[in-house]
Amino acid sequence: MIVALLNQSHGVGKTMLALHPAGLWSYRTRHVTVIDADPQGRTLEWSEMRAQERLRRRFTVIGLTRNTLHREAPNIARDVDRVIVDGLCHVAALTRSAPLTVDLVLVPVQLPPFVRAAFAETFRLVNEANTFRPRLVLGSLSTAATRTTSMPMR
Repeated sequence: MIVALLNQSHGVGKTMLALHPAGLWSYRTRHVTVIDADPQGRTLEWSEMRAQERLRRRFTVIGLTRNTLHREAPNIARDVDRVIVDGLCHVAALTRSAPLTVDLVLVPVQLPPFVRAAFAETFRLVNEANTFRPRLVLGSLSTAATRTTSMPMR
């Protein structure tokens, strides 16, 4: 299974939302790989910090900031149980490439208007890919709580 976290906006939680499921899945399956597709390389940086602190790596992190993701991710997915793509911002070519190969696209969103505009652009690009991958699933995640957000405690 290949999951991509995509949004054309910075700071909406893509990296955090990529790392947490990777950690969880690494306990349940044997092999998880996170593809850091953002030139800022925050996921790779996080992985390197863990290595410097000699903390155990529960999953593999690789950098892949090219718009050939749709050709390379399936090869990576053959050797692992799960792949998570930590997508980048403001690069339409990669945002177009990712949905051509993934099973699930999650779009982290926050409430400010400029972020909603970026979400709309991401949605449009993923919708284009749906022509080639009709079983592609698109979902959104709110990554910011507001005063009116209610979270039941159980």
